[in-house]
Amino acid sequence: MSSTTAEGVSSDAQFRRRRELTETAARGVLGGGFYVLGWLVVAWSADLHHSRPLLAAVLTVVFVLLAALRVVLARHSSGNAEPIGPLLSAWWSLLLITAALWGALTVWVLVDVRLQPARLVALICTVAYATAFAHTFAMRWHGALSAIALLFLPSVVLAWFVADFGGVAFALSVFLLYLLSALRLSRQQYERQLLLELALLHQRDLYEKQSRTDALTGLDNRREFAFNLERALAAETPLSLLLIDIDHFKHINDRYGHAAGDAVLIAFADQLRAQFEGDGARLARIGGEEFAVILAGADEDAAAAAALALCQRLARAPLAPNAERGVVTVSIGVGEWLASRRQRGSDFLAAVDRSLYRAKAEGRNRVCRVER
Repeated sequence: MSSTTAEGVSSDAQFRRRRELTETAARGVLGGGFYVLGWLVVAWSADLHHSRPLLAAVLTVVFVLLAALRVVLARHSSGNAEPIGPLLSAWWSLLLITAALWGALTVWVLVDVRLQPARLVALICTVAYATAFAHTFAMRWHGALSAIALLFLPSVVLAWFVADFGGVAFALSVFLLYLLSALRLSRQQYERQLLLELALLHQRDLYEKQSRTDALTGLDNRREFAFNLERALAAETPLSLLLIDIDHFKHINDRYGHAAGDAVLIAFADQLRAQFEGDGARLARIGGEEFAVILAGADEDAAAAAALALCQRLARAPLAPNAERGVVTVSIGVGEWLASRRQRGSDFLAAVDRSLYRAKAEGRNRVCRVER
């Protein structure tokens, strides 16, 4: 797999995880309050505030704390929250603990005959909470499936053994099948929406890259070069600039054809990459046969040495097809920009450009520095 492809896969995975965290936080933060409300209704229906006030109070506090933890997690999950993995694990641990607690509570209500008045309320809440997992937490379907199993399955199984609950048990069993189907459909819908968003993001990134890249060579275009040079100058750190012109390029086009000329441009761009690989250089094609190299942090001596090495590289490797060695040469202007000189960026660029034309005027295939 190429590095570009690997980066794309990593970016997609990061987008998926961040999207899952955002969705989980947005949907999970509201659920805690409904569990508190459900428990209060169950406790009131079963008259637990009179018969078992301490237990009712303890369970109320537990549900309130679980709801409060959701609010805290939602705040930590907002924006560009990091790390994503532990936050998602915390969310699903909290969701599954709440589901297990409510599932156990419903079993208790169904088993304890003294809580019979609260059975219907508990089952209605259980159905509602399980439905919420099937429809709103499908981004992690195995988590939602586990929550439904903890929350709803015990009630379905136990309902078959509760007197006079035969019809309810059958209805709950059918509804369980519906929940599994709804979870599958919700997952498919979530994936389709996610894939659509990823496709739109990739299209946007492609357009953005095309607006900054020379289509033929893959180097930065003139617009991107101007942006990078302006940004580098604004940093007020030393940098050197190389302006490069392929000598007699019109002759290459006339002698070998424009297709061969394009091949020379592509091959030269590859030579630039090979020469400046690992130097943190910004390479650009700024005109037909004109190129530029921004060397951040390099002084003029280092830049001139790199320019001479490029000329020597070209002498060893002809770029024109079916041509003798050294058929393609370049003229290079080199200059160093220092913030201490208080030189304007446009004046610096013009000075390097003049050194390039001096190299051409002096016979080409040479490197000339900016005159002081």
